[in-house]
Amino acid sequence: MRFIRNEIQKPKYIVPPEKRKTLPFIVLLIGVGILIVGVAGFFSAFFFNEMIEARWPIRYRDVQTYSLAVGGTGILLYIFMGLILKIPLRKTTYYKVTTIVKGEPFDPPRKGDFTKAIYARLYDLSDEWAYFTEVKPPDTDFVIPQVLVGPGGVFTTQPIAENPERKAFKDPGPEFERASKKLGNAIGQSVLPVTIFSNPKLVVMYKTHCKPKTRIMNIRDIYDFFNDHKRKYSEAVQKELEQKVYDLIAGTEPGK
Repeated sequence: MRFIRNEIQKPKYIVPPEKRKTLPFIVLLIGVGILIVGVAGFFSAFFFNEMIEARWPIRYRDVQTYSLAVGGTGILLYIFMGLILKIPLRKTTYYKVTTIVKGEPFDPPRKGDFTKAIYARLYDLSDEWAYFTEVKPPDTDFVIPQVLVGPGGVFTTQPIAENPERKAFKDPGPEFERASKKLGNAIGQSVLPVTIFSNPKLVVMYKTHCKPKTRIMNIRDIYDFFNDHKRKYSEAVQKELEQKVYDLIAGTEPGK
């Protein structure tokens, strides 16, 4: 299956490949290495404090102090080189640092977003299928989480991870169903909305406490559901539909 994103959505390198061979980046990597040494020394001193004080003429607390100084030096090197390389220092996480070190595009997970989980389930669908995210049909403020366009039709998905029995639960189903209809009007084809839950128990709860207006499915069943659909569109029609859906993407940058 093809995962199609617009220019805003595409993951980008925090440090461009051409800057990875510069002196500031090399010093930044050294800073990360020094920080790791400092952290390792701090916790090692705690776990092996008895052995340290028995064999060395130094208290383990002093070892921890020196380790903090080493780690602080690594952090300062990272900050100074990050400013030179124009790396955003806000929201610095372990994932962000490892992405920089490994030279990978920055594509962090988003809270409450199950796009990657669904894509992982549908990854083995043929490349005749296209996968879109953050699609906003005309005349609505509702952003459809995922849209699939394939030979078997056009489908929208709304993952829900909350417990439908909770009083604070707000059912997105009705608004999701209306947005899917508006998407169908915009592209000139019928659209089947599918609400997805992580386990069968939540499916039963939702059907019991809410009034489903969409197809309800467990995430384990979605691959067979899409894969078993018979061909509905020609290749030319499908390409046209993919372009129409692409033009409706209201994407946000990775990490925002």
